[in-house]
Amino acid sequence: MTLDELDHALPNGFHDAQLFSLELNYAAGRAKLHLNLLVGWPEDPAGQRETYQEAILTVTGLCSCSIEPPYHNYRFLPDGKPTWLSGDPAKPDHLPSLPALVEKCPAGTWFYRFFMSDWNAFIYIAGRDAEVAWIGEKPIHAA
Repeated sequence: MTLDELDHALPNGFHDAQLFSLELNYAAGRAKLHLNLLVGWPEDPAGQRETYQEAILTVTGLCSCSIEPPYHNYRFLPDGKPTWLSGDPAKPDHLPSLPALVEKCPAGTWFYRFFMSDWNAFIYIAGRDAEVAWIGEKPIHAA
């Protein structure tokens, strides 16, 4: 599954997600993101609309991962809280070097980016498969 497909399969995608940690293992070709995902729906009863559920997002077939530096006017120093992010597929107008990178990666590689609002910066990930493992009970609206 691509990160874009996973984004559409999750109750709110990666919208208003919270990133606790990012682990890269280039030797194994894997990235793990420990996230808090928004799983409440607008139709849910009051008090449940802003429900979050912890999960581990695992990207396998990892080709690359790059993190832009934080914008200097934004809060970026760790303060014991996760950083906020949202995601969307990376496109050449977002990343001018994307077409050249695509040529170097194995067939079936996709490119995705996460915007870290606390940093005003992006994380770019290229991989071939992604999955979410819920920590605790699987949310009601999760596919």
